[in-house]
Amino acid sequence: MTPRQIALALVPPLCFGIGFTVAKPTVAHFPPLFMMLMVYAGIALVMTFTYRRPLATRLSHIILISALAVTIQGAMVFIGLKGLPATTANLVLQTQVPFAVLLGWLVGGEALDGRKSLGTVIALAGVAMVIGLPEAPPPLAPVMLVIGGAFIWALGQVFARKYGRDGGAGILKANALGSLPQLLLASLLLEQGQIESLATATGQQWLMLLFVGVFGYYVAYSSWYSVLRQCPIEQVAPFMLLMPVVGIGAAAVLLDESISPAQILGGLTILAGLAIVSVGRPKTAAPESAAAS
Repeated sequence: MTPRQIALALVPPLCFGIGFTVAKPTVAHFPPLFMMLMVYAGIALVMTFTYRRPLATRLSHIILISALAVTIQGAMVFIGLKGLPATTANLVLQTQVPFAVLLGWLVGGEALDGRKSLGTVIALAGVAMVIGLPEAPPPLAPVMLVIGGAFIWALGQVFARKYGRDGGAGILKANALGSLPQLLLASLLLEQGQIESLATATGQQWLMLLFVGVFGYYVAYSSWYSVLRQCPIEQVAPFMLLMPVVGIGAAAVLLDESISPAQILGGLTILAGLAIVSVGRPKTAAPESAAAS
């Protein structure tokens, strides 16, 4: 990976990790799928004026990718999170990385590099150290929902790389437009209290929502899809393992939570695994990937 590609790959976990910490009161107030609906509606509105280039990705592929990468995975993960401790859910969610690497090989037709696979395994070991394994076994149903959501998200990213014909901003706009009717229907079927959450939201909660929308979704996914169009998913996906490290660091700074020596060691292990994944001889980009940005 080039230095620019590594920098792009570092943006999503930084934004997601900080956004998760900052968004706790927001998610507690707004129904999660309804919050996603508002965020993607805002992104679609902004990008209607800022990204005027016609979308090159086929409509059927837009619907498929947005359903997998946004709506279905969001519903499964958020419902699963209700029945799990946050630390357990975060650890289980990291299964999205090996899923993405494996699906990139099976579905995307990408080479399965032994060095990068080793780096992914090392980084996953670091995640276990950072988050810590629970003392008691978690309930099975919520765990399976989160694992299912991680699998669906990974499949959506593989399809975005395989079928997407736009750059990072274009794929984000396509996902926003494609997911709006899906999120609206999912929120109406699975949630309640949407109007009440709007009427009772405080100024601080609206600011939190704005932060999550701008950094946790717009900036994060613009960078993610840009680098995903340029690099194999087995190179890009392991960077998402930095999310729990960033989240714990943000909690220490913003919420005055302590960091244990095991978490520091785990963070260094994750960085070592990512170094193995990202450092190497760059491959020649496909024509459509080289043009993406």
